[in-house]
Amino acid sequence: MSNQNEIDDILNELKSKREEQSSTKSAEPVKHSDFDINQRNIADIKAQGEHNNFDIITDSFDNKRESRKKDDEIHTSGGKSGGNKKKAIIIAVAVILVVAIAVGVIFAVAKSKSKEPETTTAPATTAQTTKAPVKIVNPLTGEDSFNANAVGKRPVACVVENAQAARPQWGIADNTNPPDIILEGEVEGGETRMLWFYADYTSLPDQIGPIRSARPPFIRFSELFDSIFIHWGQSSSRDNYVGADSVFRNDNVDHINQMAYSDSVGLFGRDSSRGVSSEHTGVLYGDKLAAAIEKAEFRTDVNKNSFTQFKFNEGEKAVGTASCTSFALTFSSSTRTRDWSYSSEDKMYHSTDYQTDVARKNLLVLYDNTEYIAKSNYKGSGRAEIYCDYKLAGGSGKLASLGTVTDIIWSVENGVLVIKDANGAEVKLNSGTTWIGYASANHGGTDKINTEQ
Repeated sequence: MSNQNEIDDILNELKSKREEQSSTKSAEPVKHSDFDINQRNIADIKAQGEHNNFDIITDSFDNKRESRKKDDEIHTSGGKSGGNKKKAIIIAVAVILVVAIAVGVIFAVAKSKSKEPETTTAPATTAQTTKAPVKIVNPLTGEDSFNANAVGKRPVACVVENAQAARPQWGIADNTNPPDIILEGEVEGGETRMLWFYADYTSLPDQIGPIRSARPPFIRFSELFDSIFIHWGQSSSRDNYVGADSVFRNDNVDHINQMAYSDSVGLFGRDSSRGVSSEHTGVLYGDKLAAAIEKAEFRTDVNKNSFTQFKFNEGEKAVGTASCTSFALTFSSSTRTRDWSYSSEDKMYHSTDYQTDVARKNLLVLYDNTEYIAKSNYKGSGRAEIYCDYKLAGGSGKLASLGTVTDIIWSVENGVLVIKDANGAEVKLNSGTTWIGYASANHGGTDKINTEQ
């Protein structure tokens, strides 16, 4: 028999055995993934021990060898050499088959391990959504570049005097940190007083004032902004007059009163450089306020349910169709008039009534019902003091900005200030500082527009 025939016989026998194994395995139900089958093949090889693929090949070779033993014995020495040659060829073929099978198993296992698990997730797209940067804005002015650490914190409201001897007030026209909102309204004796609001109590001017005593209408107005109230003294209740002391107590208002404050942080002081009486010299040092609030352990996170959030225009817009190049407000028949002039250069309203140039983006006038209440024996003088009390009842008003003006309707709803136009739509301000003129609707409060020629 030729060497080629012997090799063919061996290969045919191996093919028959592999077909038997394949038919046996194909009869089993397919329940596994490719990875499971490959793992199973490896396990079978390990479990079979002495009966693996290599044993199958060598067993076949041994059977062939026995069947041809007698033929080998009758060969000559040349024949023995030929028999050894055949054995070498057979062994070489067997080794090649074993290596091929082993390589196939290893390749299948490696392929299975490297195969990514199938998912139903849609393929990722290369398109990316670009989000616009979130602007951090001052909630009282709508201006950006606001201190991120002050976001969500309570504002402060500071009582500042407006008597002639108190002007110009320290900090009213500060170039860096002017008041965000200035509220001005009548107190007693025909005088007005102011309440300055700052959204970031860590960024006040170095010095503001003169700081003066609290009055009930100003406290109630500050509550519309969930403010911490800062003052130097307060009116007290007597007779039919409900003073600031009662409002602080009844409304549970967080406040710092210089006259009842230990002031271990140096929050208050006096500036006598103007040569006026001491009542016009009390000041607050802005860089000490944060420490004072922390020491007082006040709540600093704003209560959004009791915080008035003005709405602001995207970009500057006229607030009405009527022109307003000048604006004059008389708070009541007992007070002086506050005059404002519009500048098209900086798009601000300016007033020099405070003996300095005060500029505001928005002028907001709120007409409210007022009542004059007498308190007897004021400071032991034997005479009565007449206080002006505001009812915070809502009513009409005006908004001037960008050289235009419109009528508004204001109200207090759920503890916050609401401003609407004549049609009931919400009014938006232009971003910037605001002056609020708090005027009397029933005691001679009036306004005049475009009186300058």
